[in-house]
Amino acid sequence: MNIRRWFCCGLLLGLVSALHADPSEKVTAWNDAPLGFHWDRLGPQPAPVDLAAYPAVRHVSGRTGSDETGDGSRAKPWRSVRKALTPAPEGARVAVLVAEGLYQEETLVLQPRVDLYGGYEAKGWTRDFAAHPAILSGGGQRRVLVGANDCRLDGFVVEDGLVRDHGAGLYCSQAAPVVVNNVFRRNRTLEPADFPHQDARRRIRGHDGGAIALVNYANADIRHNIFHDNETGVGYGGAVAARDDCIPVIAHNVFWGNRAGTTDRKKTLSGNGGAVALLFSSRAAVFHNLFAENDAQGGSDGGALFCEYFSWPEVRHNAFLNNHAGDDGGGMDNQKFSYPKVKANLFYGNRADGSGGAFHLDDAVVELENNVIAYNHAKKQAGGLGGTHGWYRALNNTIAYNVAGQDGGGVHIVNVKNPFLRPPVYRNNLIAHNQPDQVLMEGDLDVTYNIMHPGGFKGGYYNFDHDPKFADDSRTLAVRGVRRDPATLSSELQVDAADAAGSLVGRIARIGDFWTMVKANGA
Repeated sequence: MNIRRWFCCGLLLGLVSALHADPSEKVTAWNDAPLGFHWDRLGPQPAPVDLAAYPAVRHVSGRTGSDETGDGSRAKPWRSVRKALTPAPEGARVAVLVAEGLYQEETLVLQPRVDLYGGYEAKGWTRDFAAHPAILSGGGQRRVLVGANDCRLDGFVVEDGLVRDHGAGLYCSQAAPVVVNNVFRRNRTLEPADFPHQDARRRIRGHDGGAIALVNYANADIRHNIFHDNETGVGYGGAVAARDDCIPVIAHNVFWGNRAGTTDRKKTLSGNGGAVALLFSSRAAVFHNLFAENDAQGGSDGGALFCEYFSWPEVRHNAFLNNHAGDDGGGMDNQKFSYPKVKANLFYGNRADGSGGAFHLDDAVVELENNVIAYNHAKKQAGGLGGTHGWYRALNNTIAYNVAGQDGGGVHIVNVKNPFLRPPVYRNNLIAHNQPDQVLMEGDLDVTYNIMHPGGFKGGYYNFDHDPKFADDSRTLAVRGVRRDPATLSSELQVDAADAAGSLVGRIARIGDFWTMVKANGA
């Protein structure tokens, strides 16, 4: 049997948890979002382009085209993407088909009603963006793209953007492009020019969004992309940052190995959100993504996802695996009166050098429902779920096998600074087999109808110390060979097993201390 998985696979582990149906509330950014997990739709998805919908179609081929003698037709394509990025005729829409090759041009400014499609071969103009990659490169010298309203970027590799500003791969201000089926890799924002001369105060205003920066109510639609090896020097959001009233959709993406705060040597906590950061009233729909191996460096928070300053995203049906924070919130951290609704997610194997191995809040308000939080680790308090001076509404979560270096192996919550917030609510949670203990809760709390084992909870009502008797449905597979596929950022393992095709899709996998997910398997 061959298993294709995201990144690395070995020991398969699972926890049985009752993920109840989500309530019928809506989200601002994506009102018709599907429920349940959709791991088979992660990353770029091959789809035909309906060229009949476009009055004008332009062709670009860096290998066979010419900007001097070409006319943009199939037979005589242009050579540069810039040549094709002229405004669309009034009232019309234009498709630009870009053939495989490396396009290392000056920063490209997208145009309204001009849709770019990459991944074509230049003879028959058939499309396969994995086999025929069209690469838009900043050459390690400049930003790659600037966004626009009502346009589409579909099927490209966006790489090697470098800028001492926000958004090295794509910068969007007051713009709402559709960004789908792309790979963003090795894009980087540099630290501010005066950063080495500043004192060691906290929260330096850096340059956000290593791959994509959304600012000033930029409502981009970011779906089915892969973000790998993007970073900020000093700035939030190693892959994506949104700030100032942005309402993006961030869905069905893979965020793997992105970093924030890589040059924050003074540890000013200015590299929050190893993969994604949401700031200043940003209302994102963060659905159906895989966050793996992302890192918030420089003593920063939120290994994968960070929310701050009145941001209130919907965070649903994502997997957070093996992310790391230099301070709090190995998987996700929330601060400064952000109000995320975090429902039906998986948090496995995340790590924090401070508190909250999986999840943490500080001066924030969080709704946390129907999540599985397992095998996470914090060097200080709260191996699983941590909080200081904020409010949780935690319902129906499974919090198990987490480890803290000090106390609150499963849950640690204390609120002294903000007594005006409502007492945190913990109901119907299963908190078991955490080390060194299950919970450490201080302050005025509503703790009822939970199972906490072993040790129980002294206080609240109808809390029980019962062994949950988890069903062990884990699998151990011996690997005979590995073949890595750079085009899809996945690896194929040959294992001695005979599972039905597709039966392992979406399973959480671990090899040593490395966590990942099975993308596909054939019998």
